Amino acid sequence: QVNLADLQQQLSSGQKAQDFAGLGGSESEQFLLLESKIAKTDTYLNDNRIVGTRLNATDNILGQIIDTAANLKSLISQRRNISSNSDAFPETIKGAWQSLVSQLNTSLEGRYLFAGTRTNVQPVDSDVFPTIDEDEVPNDNYYHGSQENVFLRADDNTEIQYNVRAGDPAIQKIFAGLAMAQKGHDANSDANLVKAYDLVEEGLNGIISARAIVNQNKISIDSINNRHESFKIYFQGVKEEIGNADLVSVSTQVAINQGILQAAFQAFAKINSLKL
Repeated sequence: QVNLADLQQQLSSGQKAQDFAGLGGSESEQFLLLESKIAKTDTYLNDNRIVGTRLNATDNILGQIIDTAANLKSLISQRRNISSNSDAFPETIKGAWQSLVSQLNTSLEGRYLFAGTRTNVQPVDSDVFPTIDEDEVPNDNYYHGSQENVFLRADDNTEIQYNVRAGDPAIQKIFAGLAMAQKGHDANSDANLVKAYDLVEEGLNGIISARAIVNQNKISIDSINNRHESFKIYFQGVKEEIGNADLVSVSTQVAINQGILQAAFQAFAKINSLKL
């Protein structure tokens, strides 16, 4: 009767046992290990998907920055072709600067994407137009984020730096190009405008390279997530093999035990009817 009740419980629940004690020592240990692996895989998948969303946003913003820098190059080139001062030039480069500030201060889910690990602070000063030192070396005076990068542990063996900081040397060069363009305009100096153009072009090339790395990271994370999904399906299958009852076998055993139990009751009834 106890055996039959246990089998009927397996039929109704689909599980071999209602607790680990019912599975036995080795199967219980394997079952717990598989649950731990599945939970860890789910954590990796969730973290990777969050970072994937951030990478998509970063890729989109970098595309906008590339367009803004290319437009800035065109503005500087046009200014060089004007023999006298262009009164509109300061406003046009100020517009390019404001676009860059807005792009680099992009936030997603309350996190500033280009601020390094200091994600709660706008990375770029939106009040002060860029300046450049006397030695004309790019600087990050405009940058208020951290100097540390953000990393993702994508699986047990892979760590990926996935962010781009607004203080990146390529962006520094674009901001230095803005400052040099203003300086060249004020002095009506073609030499300074040439330096401004070159700085923006170098910065633009750097941003294109940074965007390529972002896209490579997206591909890597997608590939790792595909492996996580495959492992998760495998782990779940093995877990089900351990914990799930073989309903066909159990049904057969129930029928056998019911027959045995019925025969036993009939025997006891026959015995009880006998008299000395």
